[in-house]
Amino acid sequence: MTVTRAEVEELFQRLAQTPPNAKPDVATELVQVADAQGDADLRFRARLAYVSSLHHANDRHRMFAPFVYVLQQYDAAPGWMTDEQRWEVLWLHKWMVTWLVDHPQVPLAQLQEVLDGMRRRYAEAGEGLAPVLGCAYVLRAHVDGEAAAEAEFDAWVRAPRTHLSDCEGCEPSARIAHLAELGRHADVLAELAPVVDGDVGCSEQPQVAIGEALTSLVVVGDHDRAATLHRTAFRASRSNPADTASVARHLHVLARTGNLTRGLEVLGEQRHALEHPSSPYAGMELAAAATRLLHAVVAAGDGDATVRGGGRPPERAADLLVRVEEQTWSLARAFDERNGTTAVGDRVRAWVEAPDLPHLPLGPVTAPAETVARLDVVRTPLDPTFGVDPGGLDLPALAELVILARRRASTPTWTRLVAHWKGRRDGELDALDRTDPVAVRAAADLDAFALWAPSSHPDLSLATSAAELYRTLGDEAEAVLVEVLADLHAGRPVDVAAVVAAVDAHGTPVQRARVRSRVAAEALEEQARELHTDAYAILVEARPASAEDRSVAARVLLDVTPFGPDRAAVLQSALDLLDDGDEPMLRAQVAAERAVASAQEGDLDAAHAHFDEGARVARVAGAPEVLLQVEARRAHVLAGTGQPDRAEALALAVAAAAREVERPDLAIEQSTLAAQLMASRGRELEAVEVAEAALGLVYPDAAVSRQHRALRRHLRAQLLDLTSRLSAALGEQDRAVALAREAVDLASGPAEPGAEPDPGAAAVVARLAGLVEDDDAVEATRLYAHALDLAERAGQDAFAQVVRRERVAARFDADGVDAALRDVDDAARCNAAAHARTLADPDAAAAWQGWDFAWEDVVLAGMRSRVLASAGLVDDALAAVEGLPARWDEVGGRVEAIDAEILRGRLLLHTPRPDDGVAALESAALRARAAGETSLVHSAAGTAASWLDESGRPAEAQALWDRLVADV
Repeated sequence: MTVTRAEVEELFQRLAQTPPNAKPDVATELVQVADAQGDADLRFRARLAYVSSLHHANDRHRMFAPFVYVLQQYDAAPGWMTDEQRWEVLWLHKWMVTWLVDHPQVPLAQLQEVLDGMRRRYAEAGEGLAPVLGCAYVLRAHVDGEAAAEAEFDAWVRAPRTHLSDCEGCEPSARIAHLAELGRHADVLAELAPVVDGDVGCSEQPQVAIGEALTSLVVVGDHDRAATLHRTAFRASRSNPADTASVARHLHVLARTGNLTRGLEVLGEQRHALEHPSSPYAGMELAAAATRLLHAVVAAGDGDATVRGGGRPPERAADLLVRVEEQTWSLARAFDERNGTTAVGDRVRAWVEAPDLPHLPLGPVTAPAETVARLDVVRTPLDPTFGVDPGGLDLPALAELVILARRRASTPTWTRLVAHWKGRRDGELDALDRTDPVAVRAAADLDAFALWAPSSHPDLSLATSAAELYRTLGDEAEAVLVEVLADLHAGRPVDVAAVVAAVDAHGTPVQRARVRSRVAAEALEEQARELHTDAYAILVEARPASAEDRSVAARVLLDVTPFGPDRAAVLQSALDLLDDGDEPMLRAQVAAERAVASAQEGDLDAAHAHFDEGARVARVAGAPEVLLQVEARRAHVLAGTGQPDRAEALALAVAAAAREVERPDLAIEQSTLAAQLMASRGRELEAVEVAEAALGLVYPDAAVSRQHRALRRHLRAQLLDLTSRLSAALGEQDRAVALAREAVDLASGPAEPGAEPDPGAAAVVARLAGLVEDDDAVEATRLYAHALDLAERAGQDAFAQVVRRERVAARFDADGVDAALRDVDDAARCNAAAHARTLADPDAAAAWQGWDFAWEDVVLAGMRSRVLASAGLVDDALAAVEGLPARWDEVGGRVEAIDAEILRGRLLLHTPRPDDGVAALESAALRARAAGETSLVHSAAGTAASWLDESGRPAEAQALWDRLVADV
């Protein structure tokens, strides 16, 4: 094929914008295209990029082959090769030892040959040998153990650093690992201090260094610091696929310090890393740490404890121990066989048999604290009907039990009955008398039920069988309904008009309502509303008679009834359709909604009585997911009625139970609430731990409705946004920005054709704008414009006004004073227009309830004066600030009035009347003293005193300072 150089360069650009895990595929294409183009320079650059992409995607064992080509080109020293490219080859040379040593399939002789070649090339290039000596130490320590590598370690440490040395955060990490292995714990802490306390400017630090030093911190007795550093470092490593080794060190310390509950949670969320570690050696270390932990768990009598998370099925601790122990030793043997020594096996044995360490003050990551009672999640209905052995029932009786269970039980009972039916299904269908309509109906209903019951992996073949059986009975409508359900499970598009017409042509009123309710979940917003309205109208007219039809009708009413003033009456009409004990989910939901209404009216006793009734209904039905939904609503009511401690404890309990019953959406929502409550009371570190643990939750791999997909995106976007804000509060700016970008992509990026935008999207985008504003005002301005558009499209008029105000500073930095002033004027016009609408339109007044238009006017006037002041337009700024303090006083802005006086004083210092400025600042300081605003006292007095001192009047400056500040 003919390839132009421009096409190759375009691929380089695409590779730079590709996420790490997807880079190798693009880089492979890049190599192929560069080879086709034929230019030696492009072929060389493509392979350099390919090696780097394999490194960052944790596919490092494949790096060597393309690197051989790179070395051949380097050794040939072509004229087109730049100094920068030569430097990059020498830099990548280190990876061929330090990373490939962690792959047992790479021969030891090859590693030694690479090291020898590296030594030669560095010497020929006139480079210092410190990086080579560092690689020699790594290889010797791996093959023969840390003690045997002491000479290599000393030679590396003594050699001067070069521009090819690892960064000043990563080199100490390697030294810490050596010292910790040898038990030199005091030296470990000395190496750790500058990495933790300074700014090493490396994305891998300080979390890697902390992981290496964590055992030493515990051994020397610095337990509080160890606990704090564990929390911060583990958070940085837990979601990074390249940090398996660091996670292993945290897990090992948890095992040795008796934090078994926390350890099981960490292990649960990292189970995917056991199967897909950053390297085989790191995977071995993680398996060894897990082995140490699980031995302790089993020894404590908890071998039956369930390990959850990591997108894997739940697993007994004892069973997982067998698996990880085998993984540990099989990998250790592979390394020792490659190396011809026992060093790796000896080190693994030391990890697995490591003695206990003093207990660290750590609680679990996600579960409720020990003082919080776990929720009593009942999985078995109290109705004795469901306690019968289904194996003793004939086909029609089993179908009747299933129909009853659908009305009166919940997921655990459904799952048990589905499993029973699948176990006997083949034999029953083989013996089925297809001329017996009762038996055929029973078999069809059982297949349809097995398809309908919640499952991560629904058996879609059941739809074919059920539809065929229904058609045998002449029930075309039910056949279509079951086929629609299969399409929804499979994520296939549904021709809404066609299926509705098919059911309308043959079905009963209840079937006609059911099909509309079923397809509405996948329809676009407007079409869904029409389908819901039609379904409701059909049911009102139909007046279904049988208990089953009335139960179906009630479920449809629950689905189709929108929130609004008529909702309570409609739901009551649904309850009136039901026999006692039917539809626990509907009954519990109605109870929860009544509880919320009572709380809004201030009757908390009635609210909790309704919640208790909803919980009772759920327990009677053995419906854990329904119970958790009720208690989740209760947690929100507690949070909204001034009971944050109870709300937090309950939210954590619900989140923990939701994990157990495989309800990640509920676990995420309640974890978000708990983290918000923690953060609101100054516990940001605990809050971010809870939030980040929830980010690791994985949804079952099964198709869900459009509405449910939108809910999942919304919940995750809100959690990402919260975690970003918490990271920013903890000073983790880079992580905060990364999380905010992910939240923005999820909340405002392309979702599905025709889907409504996420209602929280505008706020998420605006917060990202605020995070990047100091570093990139141009991007911030673009983001603010996007947030404003989202807010206006969503009808969020008040928030749109907030965005107009917040973007002014970014606009000033990006586009200058005139653009910023236009934004101020635009915000002022919009505020005045909105105020006028609220005076004439009650709906507008309701939408702007709580907004203070007068306050906003003064805020914007203040912004105008500050924009002018920042631009150095002193006279214009003075004119704008004139009268501003009085305006603030009129709207109750006491502090803001003083701040405006200080601005006026500062401006006067730059005019021919500087003494008036000093007097204004002194007056502002006196007012701030009277108001108890110490920071404003220091601001005003400090500005005046500094000006006096710089003007050659130090005595006056000192006197003013003493007069205003000395006793504050």
